[in-house]
Amino acid sequence: MPAHLPGIPLPTRTSKEPGLTPVASKSNFNRYSAAGIARHSAQPNLVKVFARMARHLDVTRSNPGRRGNDWGGFTWMIIAIGSVVWFALLGQGSLRRSVLLACLGLASFISGSFVGFLFSSYGEEDSTLGKLRDWLIGAITALSVAKASSLKAVLVVFAADASSTEFAYTLGTAVLYAGIGFYFMYFYREIILNLTLARSRAERGKLEGSQQAGQVVQRFLLRLPASVLTGVDDIDDVGDVNKEEAENLKGLLYSADVDEFLKQADDAVKEGTADWDVVSKAAYIAYYRTYFGKDNQAAAVAKASEWITRALNMIPLHVDLTMKYAEMLAAKGEYEAATALLERLELRSESPFLVWQWLGYYLRFLPNRLDDAIRYSERYHSVFPEETDSLFNIAYACCRKYCQAMASGAASDVTTAIRQKAFDAFRRALKDQPEMKEKIRTEWIKDGTGLECMAGDDEFKSIVT
Repeated sequence: MPAHLPGIPLPTRTSKEPGLTPVASKSNFNRYSAAGIARHSAQPNLVKVFARMARHLDVTRSNPGRRGNDWGGFTWMIIAIGSVVWFALLGQGSLRRSVLLACLGLASFISGSFVGFLFSSYGEEDSTLGKLRDWLIGAITALSVAKASSLKAVLVVFAADASSTEFAYTLGTAVLYAGIGFYFMYFYREIILNLTLARSRAERGKLEGSQQAGQVVQRFLLRLPASVLTGVDDIDDVGDVNKEEAENLKGLLYSADVDEFLKQADDAVKEGTADWDVVSKAAYIAYYRTYFGKDNQAAAVAKASEWITRALNMIPLHVDLTMKYAEMLAAKGEYEAATALLERLELRSESPFLVWQWLGYYLRFLPNRLDDAIRYSERYHSVFPEETDSLFNIAYACCRKYCQAMASGAASDVTTAIRQKAFDAFRRALKDQPEMKEKIRTEWIKDGTGLECMAGDDEFKSIVT
């Protein structure tokens, strides 16, 4: 089976997929947003602050990539400047009072942030933090009712003196900063942190063995290029891979890690949670398994076709997997479907030159497409004149065309020229790959190959012996 040349990167069409950006009504934004208010309000200074916050929040919604820096940095700046002004006003020139209130504000902010963190928990956090949140709600309710005097005693610690004015300062600061901490953490988690955590958990929760499977795929992509796999159905037929290395490669493909990965990949497909990373790796592993084990090759080809189809359903224009799917079709004897798929791919701008070689190989099995097989093979050989695989395809197609003419009694000077063209291609190809002589003698002229007439041709025999 011919295969894609993994060592040479295939050109692929790149395009930016448009994101889903929420569209708001312009009239509603002008009417209700802070930016709209800023244009119509008589209090420009305070409203400008809210207008700027609204613009940053709108950037957060429409451009998630800037979410963490813009919204978070601006909010921290507002809180910091406001806190400095607040503590300076309450301090009234007393450094001691300002420091006490600043300590209380910081403690209240942290306490409020902790509560906000618990209230914004989601997903798997509910099994742990959710219980703590429920307990905290009950504790706060009981404490506020039964231990109000204890709360007052804590606040008095941060007061500069025992007057009611100082208590009012501390109470106001505690409530203000506890509220700021709660809402800051709650909305910051809902808008930013929860999404980051979700991505991190998705990355962490990838299927076990995915990394090992990726390493196996990469090794096969580098070790088994198309020039090695072209025209073979089993790894034992690959001359560049000795028996020991073939066993090592087989051990990698059928290792416990890879088997476990494929099992989990099957489960993920059934549950609808399989992503491109999982499906593409499974497709490549199933594809390379078709080269190991002649006894069960039909089942391996069916499995590979199934996985490659899933991958192509996700990215229909994937060049490499499109070619591999065409190969699986040919492995099942569906040469017309395979060549139709490759000819559609050949029309695309990102199609690699290798498609011409594959078409020259597969079209030689279709009796009415032999001229096309010769044309594609010659086109490929003109680009890579040092390779000789396409010469074998030309020789095969010309011999089969000659045998068709001889069988129909239409022998002529044209058929004689076709025969000579086949023999010339054989001589040039066998000069580079003399080990192919035995295969040509024993397999190419069997019944059903279309080259049966060559068995009695003396010149043919002299070339392949």
